[in-house]
Amino acid sequence: MRMNGSMNDLKEEKGTREELRRSQAAPRRSGGWLKRALMVILALVVVLAVVVAAAWKDLSSLDSVRRLFSYNKVTQDEQGKVEMYSFSNDRSNTFALLGDHLIVASTTGVSIYSSSGSVVDSMSVKLTNPAIAVGGQTAAVYDIGGQTLLIYSSSGLVRDMSGECSGNILSVSVNSSDYLALNAEKSGYKSAVTVYDASGEKTFAFNSSEHYVIDAVVMRDCKRMAAVTLGESDGIFADTVSIYSLGSDKADSVNTLTGSLLLSLDSVAGTLSCLTDESLTLFSSDGTLSGSYRYEYPYLRGSSMGGDNYAALLLSRYRSGSTLKLVTVSSDGTEMASLDSSQEVLSMSAAGKYIAVLYSDSLVLYTPQLQEYARLDGTEYARSVIMREDGTAVLIGSSSAWLYIP
Repeated sequence: MRMNGSMNDLKEEKGTREELRRSQAAPRRSGGWLKRALMVILALVVVLAVVVAAAWKDLSSLDSVRRLFSYNKVTQDEQGKVEMYSFSNDRSNTFALLGDHLIVASTTGVSIYSSSGSVVDSMSVKLTNPAIAVGGQTAAVYDIGGQTLLIYSSSGLVRDMSGECSGNILSVSVNSSDYLALNAEKSGYKSAVTVYDASGEKTFAFNSSEHYVIDAVVMRDCKRMAAVTLGESDGIFADTVSIYSLGSDKADSVNTLTGSLLLSLDSVAGTLSCLTDESLTLFSSDGTLSGSYRYEYPYLRGSSMGGDNYAALLLSRYRSGSTLKLVTVSSDGTEMASLDSSQEVLSMSAAGKYIAVLYSDSLVLYTPQLQEYARLDGTEYARSVIMREDGTAVLIGSSSAWLYIP
């Protein structure tokens, strides 16, 4: 009996010692947890400081922060450039960006490259006058004056629509919802415009028997189409801008642009922009005049409609030379800002909140107010530039392209 009692005493003493050890160990575990928590908080403070510093550099947006995280694994040179694409040197090369994929079309074929520089798709095809129209998720590669029409996504060729052409192609446009307007010749008519939805299904056809259609676009709502026809009044050019509801060949609205020659037609953010050799005229989606900007200098040297609710124009005082003026115009036709320049401009591109201007020896990125946002010197190797909405720009050379990350 005494032995059993001793055993019980020993068990009780052992249990007491174990409880004592646990109670003594608990504060040590609590201290370790607290230390780790403080380290996590410190790390978050450091990350926050980096974010705030990056955002402070670009007060107008958080694009610099997004770039910081999006391109943190990209190896840049000391200027912030990354060589991304390599392609054949061909004078007929035409370039366009579809997301972060580069499309190159030439007289001998079409290739699409991923952001890593690898070839996603490539095909040999004869294109006498290659052109590219970019939409939201797809792009159309076509032959002006020919009958080749190819639709690409970032994964490669989606469909060959060459068989849809009623005659030689005059123009092609793709809106942000990937609705395509094909303007082509057609026997018995001056022109014929056919609209296809994003899946390639025909949704509307318009045949013009009296006037030549210069260009046509599907409006942003995908319910209406705008077409410009060429005409004259008393010996003066008179282009007519007509808006049709898809499904009706009767125009809902008709506007005339007298005395000027249409250069391009675009539908951006619900606004129809008509760029002529003398002015930029803007209409709402129902055909109501929104505004007009008449060029201060007589010669239009370049334009880009890719900005957020603004257009970027490059004007020249003389037919040749470098007395230039860069202008941004709002969606109501009001001049937002202007900048005089005496430097040679090789290329200009606007996207989102940024405008890229490639001079003969430098690249400058501007805000819509034409304040300098970033600069890259020593760009003699580049021939053209394509601006991207995230604030990066693609510099195109003779056989390579670089991504500039400010």
